[in-house]
Amino acid sequence: MLVGDPGDDGETIVSFGRGTVTHVWIMRRRNSPPVGTARSSLVRADAITRLSMYDGYVRASELGSDEVAVLAKAEDGGHNAPPLPGDFHTDLIFAITQARRDARNATDDPDEEDRILMAQLEDGDWVWKTFRPSEPEPKPS
Repeated sequence: MLVGDPGDDGETIVSFGRGTVTHVWIMRRRNSPPVGTARSSLVRADAITRLSMYDGYVRASELGSDEVAVLAKAEDGGHNAPPLPGDFHTDLIFAITQARRDARNATDDPDEEDRILMAQLEDGDWVWKTFRPSEPEPKPS
């Protein structure tokens, strides 16, 4: 159910059901020269209208935009990282759905805090890990 309430400044706050709308973000963290310098970028999942796996990259874009964002690349896992699975972009769709479901059902999160997904290696396999912005970033295992 869509609910609209006037905020303190007169603007309308829109939410679905209880709490606020949980956004899911996809973060890509990569090392850049000089060695040890990390860069990261975030893309909001609901802004993605095209998702593809091309040349070992998971790429996303928005309808009507020429801009392409790389969401995951094997080299993000280090020098000897295995290639990303060929269906890793479809794994992302499942991970986004699961993150939204988990946020909606979380009993310890009444405000439905946003979620962040990040491609990481776990025991030698690529996975999409989920965490809250208020939590420490998960470390690769």
